[in-house]
Amino acid sequence: MTPRIIDDTALQAREELIIDSAVKLIAKVGIENLTMDKVVAQVPFSKGTVYKHFEGKEDLLLAISNRAIKLLAELFIKAFHFEGCARERMLLANFSYLLYAILYPELFQTCICAKAPNVVGKSSAERIQEQEVLETKLMGAIFGIFEEAIANESLTLPAHMDLQQLTFANWSMAYGTIALLSAEVEQCSGRTNLVVERELFNQSNLLFDGLQWQPLTKDKMHCDELRKALEQVYPVELRLIKEKGRELKF
Repeated sequence: MTPRIIDDTALQAREELIIDSAVKLIAKVGIENLTMDKVVAQVPFSKGTVYKHFEGKEDLLLAISNRAIKLLAELFIKAFHFEGCARERMLLANFSYLLYAILYPELFQTCICAKAPNVVGKSSAERIQEQEVLETKLMGAIFGIFEEAIANESLTLPAHMDLQQLTFANWSMAYGTIALLSAEVEQCSGRTNLVVERELFNQSNLLFDGLQWQPLTKDKMHCDELRKALEQVYPVELRLIKEKGRELKF
């Protein structure tokens, strides 16, 4: 019997189905309890077929992370192209990160886990290279907003920091706020009366005002501008969030 030849499109579809099944498993059992055997049990393929796509759990986690980075990069790029001042666009990018976390909580958590040395060390070179390309695309959007702000002098780069450090400060603030306060991701015992979108708005503006990034909060209603921008740039994401019984309050 002649073996059936599967084209690239069918192979990609099969790989995406395996990733879909793994993400659903993570939602049910958690990343720490994900195993290749559990994934195999959820898909209509043999164990050997699954291993043809992924070298092991770690390689699969990196593939999930790559999907997550791709989705997030698309959201960031939309914020980058929004027709507003640089500060408004960075605030919009930070909120797109929250939209992503609400809609894809499993992917939000997987990205950090995929950075563990044991995951990278056991993943395929092809998968690692793919992530490097995707991360460059993602970070390019954020770098671009900062670079524009510095070029038009609405923001002055602090003397003791470079662009990468500034980007890290913004990312760590946004990630930390979302990870600690978003009910979709984690319940923090110290979050009483704290609403993630309100605190993301507050923390972002606290950072931007501290950098003297114009226009300052006292000079412009960033809240009203953000609402309009979100509705214009992310109508689909807002609709999906509303279908989950969730609305942004800030």
